[in-house]
Amino acid sequence: MEYKIRPQSPSVMIFIFVLFMNVIVNDFGRFSSLFLIVLLVGIVLALIRFRFSIHDDKLVYEILILNKTIVKQRILPKDINQMKFKRVGWAKKAANINVNKGFNVRLAVLEPTIAYDHLIEFANKHDITIIKTKDYLILERMK
Repeated sequence: MEYKIRPQSPSVMIFIFVLFMNVIVNDFGRFSSLFLIVLLVGIVLALIRFRFSIHDDKLVYEILILNKTIVKQRILPKDINQMKFKRVGWAKKAANINVNKGFNVRLAVLEPTIAYDHLIEFANKHDITIIKTKDYLILERMK
């Protein structure tokens, strides 16, 4: 099953940064080049997408720019130490997948949210340690 990860938008922070630089920097020559750099970084960050797939025998985490995969991490059940489920924000679920080798994967805004249930099923099927925080258990009860 394939799921989308909605990235937290950096556009607001970039907008505030540009306004801040406009107030601080008086020299328009330096400001225009700085503005272009910040604008370019903002455009690149806006084009980044994330994808997460749950298969029977592995998990796949991808980072894409313009639908071209730049990072693809295949996670086998034997490489997973534990999965920790927690709450982020007011009513959002999140999961951290701790792996032996490579980068840990943080899944904070999976859509649809049924993905967390599928991830728990995957962990149970492969005897992976699951840790659920008290806040996450509260969100499960609210379903």
